[in-house]
Amino acid sequence: MSSIASVPADRKRIIGVLIVRTRRRTMLSPFFAKSEGLLLIDPATGARDFRRNPQRTTAATYDLIVGSGATHLVCGFIADSERNRLRMQGIDVRIGSCARSIGTLVRGFEDLPPA
Repeated sequence: MSSIASVPADRKRIIGVLIVRTRRRTMLSPFFAKSEGLLLIDPATGARDFRRNPQRTTAATYDLIVGSGATHLVCGFIADSERNRLRMQGIDVRIGSCARSIGTLVRGFEDLPPA
């Protein structure tokens, strides 16, 4: 079993959510590499920032997450290898339901099952 690297105390808590957009709404992407982008949310202030994922590959998605400064991640699916690599970077990875709203996933992050 892999270990989770500790997050430095001065690192701000930012939750990243891999998303896909439809005509009517933005929702959790069911696929890691096929997500349209990463929505970064500061749960303390509600501030949001969207980062596109134009390449939509596993490597590009991993780099996007690590480069974003996210300390926590919600995804619909993640392979063990990517999950382990993100954990080694100190990112807490959780699995969410695509049927739930982004706000609900972020507010309930601690209750989501670990990936």
